[in-house]
This record gives sequence, structure tokens and C-alpha cells, in this order.
Amino acid sequence: MKKQFLRFTALSFCFILFSSAAFAQNRPLQEPNKREADLLELVKLNKTIKLDIRYARTDNFVGKVVYPQARAFLQRPAAEAVVRVHKQLKKQGLGIVIFDGYRPWTITKLFWEVTPDAQRKYVANPKTGSKHNRGCAVDLSLYDLKTGKLLPMPSDFDEFTERASPDYKGGTKEETQNRDLLRKLMEAEGFTVNANEWWHFDYKDWQSYAIYDISFDDAGSLDKKPKAAKIVEKKELKKFFDDAGVSGGIYIYDLNKNRYTIYDRKRMDTGFVPASTSKIIHSLIFLDSGAIADETETLKWDGVKRWVDDWNKDHNLRSAFKVSAVWFYTDVSKRVGKEKMQKYYDAAGYGNRRTNGFGEAYWVKGDLRVTPREQIEFLVKFHQKRLPFSPQVISLVKDIMTEEKTEKYTLYAKTGWSDAYTPQVGWWVGYVERGKEVYFFATEIDINKNEDAAKRKEITRNILKSLKILEL
Repeated sequence: MKKQFLRFTALSFCFILFSSAAFAQNRPLQEPNKREADLLELVKLNKTIKLDIRYARTDNFVGKVVYPQARAFLQRPAAEAVVRVHKQLKKQGLGIVIFDGYRPWTITKLFWEVTPDAQRKYVANPKTGSKHNRGCAVDLSLYDLKTGKLLPMPSDFDEFTERASPDYKGGTKEETQNRDLLRKLMEAEGFTVNANEWWHFDYKDWQSYAIYDISFDDAGSLDKKPKAAKIVEKKELKKFFDDAGVSGGIYIYDLNKNRYTIYDRKRMDTGFVPASTSKIIHSLIFLDSGAIADETETLKWDGVKRWVDDWNKDHNLRSAFKVSAVWFYTDVSKRVGKEKMQKYYDAAGYGNRRTNGFGEAYWVKGDLRVTPREQIEFLVKFHQKRLPFSPQVISLVKDIMTEEKTEKYTLYAKTGWSDAYTPQVGWWVGYVERGKEVYFFATEIDINKNEDAAKRKEITRNILKSLKILEL
């Protein structure tokens, strides 16, 4: 039966990849106020944990490679609990072998689509997501530390038969003892066995985490926290500000090296009104909440003349973002409502999260504050799709943010300017992708006259060129 199922799923897999009639749902369920992803790679916690990631090979129920890499991640508490079980087993000459851990939501969607209705009790429905998507489910078994061989169990991994049940009575004495030992140790560490699969265990805190669709590459870099990064202050960067005749600071974060290169350490953790840089999160909120149908939905200009000529016309999200049309963002914010906006702020951990003055441009003249470091931390999560928004929404806003694209790099950015304070607040924030290298930046300057506004980009570009992040 398994061979027949493999043939069926292999054909179905190809059909889904190339058919326009694929499953309609294209985004995971969004759940606010969940914990931030803190995925740890199991083999980095203990090198004697064995991997048998069959989804990175063809010997799985799909019959195709579905994981680009043979890696296994879990949320920190679950990962640490698995390591404790592994250490207990080592006393008996045994160890843990991992079949699967955190699973991106798109893979769950694929599994559902290729599985016949009669077998779907063995896979999760993408409409509600799985505990694997939350990083709190692990598929595992036992192996002999000396021989490296798997211990006998009543069934193979991902065998869709009655033998897979954790309560199956038809196995040999050795198979049953091995299965029950695994279950006993896992349950002692806060896991619950799946009713249909002896190898599948769910961690007790799974409801605290959201459904994630983070790639393995990004999951592997989650431990590179900006707050733990090395900070190198280069006082020689002051020259760029002096030459432009303004005061300010710049903060550049190298994701791969987990290192900041900065000028003006004091400003790094000083809160400033975000002004139009907040249009990044606001655009995400508008699309994710359904306040606008898509980035092309046009709002009629109300006919009120405003000080920026480009604002005085109809706008959609894409055009409003480019020219920072405040009236568009104010109007759509009202559609969302203060309570829902606040929930999104809280879920994303945006700045000091204050929405006082809602109904007007509170992000320009209200109590909302964000530091240069927080700007970068937000953008890192944005880049890694770790924010509480669908991956599709994040990808769309990223496209809207595109400032410049060359053969060697792509620059994504947003300006910000508030004249409600003295000196006025000027921002340019964003990031540069150069192949696998990613550099985030936040420049904040004091604007004393209108001509200073253009210096936000001028200073930043010159510094990025001097550091060879942008091409000269």
C-alpha cells in the first residue's frame, strides 16, 4: 500500500507544482500576540543527536525532496527538553534520531494537497496550521550510539497504518519496549504523543507560538540577535555629516557577521518619532488586515491642498508609499481602527507601541517613538519574515520598498521626516541585499532647513559606498 501511495503522491506533487488550480489558501492563519520565533538547531545543542531528515531526500511519503536542507529546529524550550531526553538515553547507550522538527507552513500546505482524503488524519490542515509550523512538534526515534542503527519500532516513520498508533498492540516485545521508553521520557519533559503517530510529540507550550513560514536559512540565523551583536563605532564617519553640514548618526548592521558599524553611539538607543518610516509597518497592517483589497486599490483625494504637491491626487498603497502621502495612511488607519492597530503594534513589538493621537498623523507628531537600533531589529524580522504578517504580504511590501536594483545589489528603503520638533527629525532606513550578504541601515539626522532633507540619502549612500556595501 505504501508503494502505491508513493506513486500517487509523486504524481500529485508534480501536478500541484505546475497547476493553476492549486489549493486556494495561500497564507497561514494570522494569530496576534504570540511569542517571537526563537528556533534553535538541535544538532548545534548536542552533536550526538542524529538526523534522519527524509523530507530532504526522496524516501518519504511524498516521493520528492521537499526540504532544501537536512536540518531540524525547535523553539528554545522544546529544543532544550529534547536535549535533556537525549542525555537521559545516553546512560543506556542510546540516543535521539530526528526525522523532523519545525516545518515551514508552505510544506504543510503541500502535504495536505498531495494526501488522499482517506489518509488526511496523518497530516495537518493548512487552514489551522500544525504544531510543526509553530516549532513545537518533533518527529523522532531512538538509535544505538555504538552502531548508529535505528532501534526497532512497531512501524516505520510516516507509515500510514494502524501500526503507527502509539497504542498499537501487535508489535514485538522489543519494538513495544523501545516505543514506550521513548514515550515515557518525552512525556516526562512536557511532550504529548500524537494519537496516530508514535514518533510525533507536541510540546506543552505550542499554543504560545504563531504559525511560521520561515525558511531554514532564516531559521538558522535567528540566534543572531541585534542586541547581542558586536558594535564597532567609527568616529571617522562623522566627516560625512560634517561635509553635509548636519548632525546625526548612522547605524549599519551586517546580518551575516552579526555586527554593527555605527557613528554616534548615543543616538543608537534614543527614541525618535518614526515619521514616514512607520509606513513600512502600516502598509503591512493595511494589507494583512484587509483594510485595503490590495496595493492597487485607489482612494480618492479629498481635494484639500497639502504642502507636498504629489499628495494632492488620488493614491493607492504603492504610490502613497513612494511619496509618503500622509492623508492616505491616515484614512486607511481609520479603516483598521485604533484597537486593531494597537494589537499589530504589540504583536510586532514596534517601538514604544504608542498610538496616542490616533485619527491624525500620530506617527509624525504623537508619542510614538522608535530608536535606530529598533528600526534595524524590525527590518531584520521583516527580511526574515518573522513578523506577525503573512509571507505574501511581507513580500509585497518588500517589493514596494524597492529603491534601487542593480546586477550586484538591491536596495530597499523608506524615508521619514517630521517638522513637529526642533530640530526636525529626518530618517532613511532600509537594507541592501548583495547575494547572501544583507546589510541593514538606519540614518537619523537633525533637519534645520528644507534643503537638509535630501542629505539623509546623500550621507547614507556615501557611507555605504565607503564601506563597499554599495558599488562606487
